[in-house]
Amino acid sequence: MNYIEWVLIFLDANMTTPTIYSWIHWLFLILTVISLLTIFYRYRNLDEHQINKILLLYALVCLCLEIYKQINFSFNYDTSLTWWSYQWYAFPFQFCSTPMVIALFTSLSKNRIVKKSGYAFLATFGLTAGLAVMLYPATVFVDTIGINVQTMIHHSSMIIIDFLLIANQRVRNDLVTMKLALHVFVVLVAVAIAIDVSTYYIGINHGLEMFFISPYHDSSLPVFNIIYQQVPYIVFLIIYITSFSLGSYLLYRIFHLPIKRAISPLSHN
Repeated sequence: MNYIEWVLIFLDANMTTPTIYSWIHWLFLILTVISLLTIFYRYRNLDEHQINKILLLYALVCLCLEIYKQINFSFNYDTSLTWWSYQWYAFPFQFCSTPMVIALFTSLSKNRIVKKSGYAFLATFGLTAGLAVMLYPATVFVDTIGINVQTMIHHSSMIIIDFLLIANQRVRNDLVTMKLALHVFVVLVAVAIAIDVSTYYIGINHGLEMFFISPYHDSSLPVFNIIYQQVPYIVFLIIYITSFSLGSYLLYRIFHLPIKRAISPLSHN
């Protein structure tokens, strides 16, 4: 056994599949709260260069963990069988996968509109993705230790990045923020549909289901799976985009208000 195989097998170590609010869930909830408090008390006056360095670090860490996940899902540890079989269901372009990509482009871009749009998306839609899983991780836990750690880091960091942007006043609490974020989201939805359609015609796994909005597969998202079956696809798509946009905006407003109120008196001291 070579070193690479040893590492892969080590990272594939098993555990009992965690449940909601099990010890690993509570551990990362507590670590998330500690991270938010640390930002509030020590990292509220960062300049844009520092913000971009943190976004780049966040993106690279999440991308490295994503590569590990892809290898773990596809590498076969039984050497008597085919050693590699890519699991297309895990293709990394689901809604929760996009914040790390947007953070990477945002941190490297010099264009002001791109930066503001990236900040807006991370603070709204990224917050929605992170909170949804961290509060109710019913479908993300598996029996592999490394994957459970990866998914907790991946989703908790979305909340932390949102808090960082708000605490450092990189996003405003207005409709302009939501408009910029919506532009990014619509582009990502278009890319997801393009992947779904092209893989269907190419014959890859009967077509992928990025964002769970494939025109060739029933959506598996709660509530949306019912809507998908009752209305034409274009109506379903409009409802999907509108619902996620309104939900993300409301969450952002709720999350932003107490942070802003807490920071305002401190900034005058």
